[in-house]
Amino acid sequence: MSRRNWTTHIAALSLTILLAQPAFAQDGEDALRFTARQPSVGVRALGLGGAGTAGIADLSALYTNPAGLAYLKGSLFSGGLTSFTTDDDAIYSLGTFRNGSSNDVSDTGLDHLGYAHRVPTRRGALAIAASYQRVQTFSRELFFSGTNDANSATEFFLPLPGEFEIDEDPGNDGIAGTADDVFTPSFSRALSFIGFETFGIDLDIDAYEAGDDVPFFPAVTTGSVMQQGVVSEEGSMHEFSLGTAFEASRGVMVGVTLNVPYGKWEYSRVFDEDDFQNDNDGLAGTVDFDALTWTETVQSELVGVNLRAGVSLEAARDFKVGFTIETPTFYSISEDFATFLETRFDDGFESSYGFDFDDDVGNGTFDYEITTPWRLGAGLAYRLGDLTLLADAEFVDWSQMELGSDDFAFFQENQDISQNLQQVVNTRFGAEYKISDFVVRGGIGYQPDPRDIRVDLRTDVNSVDRDKMFFSAGFSYLRQGKFAIDLGWSQERFDDRYAPYNVSGAPVVDEEIVRNRASLGVRVFI
Repeated sequence: MSRRNWTTHIAALSLTILLAQPAFAQDGEDALRFTARQPSVGVRALGLGGAGTAGIADLSALYTNPAGLAYLKGSLFSGGLTSFTTDDDAIYSLGTFRNGSSNDVSDTGLDHLGYAHRVPTRRGALAIAASYQRVQTFSRELFFSGTNDANSATEFFLPLPGEFEIDEDPGNDGIAGTADDVFTPSFSRALSFIGFETFGIDLDIDAYEAGDDVPFFPAVTTGSVMQQGVVSEEGSMHEFSLGTAFEASRGVMVGVTLNVPYGKWEYSRVFDEDDFQNDNDGLAGTVDFDALTWTETVQSELVGVNLRAGVSLEAARDFKVGFTIETPTFYSISEDFATFLETRFDDGFESSYGFDFDDDVGNGTFDYEITTPWRLGAGLAYRLGDLTLLADAEFVDWSQMELGSDDFAFFQENQDISQNLQQVVNTRFGAEYKISDFVVRGGIGYQPDPRDIRVDLRTDVNSVDRDKMFFSAGFSYLRQGKFAIDLGWSQERFDDRYAPYNVSGAPVVDEEIVRNRASLGVRVFI
């Protein structure tokens, strides 16, 4: 097979149809990424594994249970720094072939900064507080590579039936069925359009005239290709909280916070495919394909709002019970996305798309909304001398999450969320032991994967279990009840799976993620 005559292609027809398509593939996977969060904020709470729903006298109460602010004995200033290091061990798998790789990235910044003021009262307790806290990091980087003798990314560029139309022009002689006929495809799928523009796929005239459902062929049709990719994610989620708590009656604390979560996510995927054995050399019905580089970038900016309320009861001496409720968070998201494709051939010919100003297919901005589920929490705390034990549970029904937009209905995406995401109960356990002016802490947390393990929202194949485990420890030095230095550490572990593209028998990349977090903070009691 040979590359077509460039003059037979009319790009304007493709653009006309593409404008009716949604801008980018937002789905439940994106919504989960943006709305998932760390179990704790603040250095003290980090060492406790995030446990504290029963009520904890600390600025972290704004995040766990705002009623805990009412337990403060005085005003409090608190701030800290945090550093994340994420290790990604990956295995590229295709049939029986396996190839491992590893990569790591780090991300350091402000952990939290806030102030709580205890208002003088004749009876009871009253406190107000404001705080910034970092609630999640997106930073991670995956590297993978391997040989593939089963398929190629160029097969993924092929349109499905119904995703294209072919316009027939009888040519200069005005007679259909003669040698100068011109066949111009137009596509409703951006990637097929881009693949056709760069000769990653081409039209098979004989197959079209024979009535083939998909009369196109990929640039790679035989042999093995070397595939490698780098998938990078950067950014983080933050939250600004303004809250108050008071003693409603003896031993009953009530609190509420107004929260504004916001953040930025940056995604970059660079995928390379190389005909390293020259199996596709332009002979024996092949195209003289050499290599391609396929790049995708996304930048999302998010801002939302929610309310969090809680109550803490001193049920008995040294025993507290707490309950929380958090409204759905209403996120507004603006997303910029771009697609770039470069192809190279054995005769030195090169083609590219996405680098010129007028290459606007697969590039643009899309605005949409996410509405998260309600969150319900409960917690216990028991003090036995200098030892305090804490336990939390949080219920979230992820099937209630919804996507929305003024420009796109998201009917299928919301149906997939409703059918394939489940209810979960997140749990956290912590312990704190005081030794003179020193306090040591430890904790553990568990966040079940809300995806139905039988199906992956994006690839429709058996998925991995992405349950997350958290292990934590911490230490504080208290100086005369006026000043504290806090150290905290946690480790997050979970599995993940990445699909470079989705065709039958395509490779997958299984990942083991280990994310370590270290935080240093100070508290000043006023």
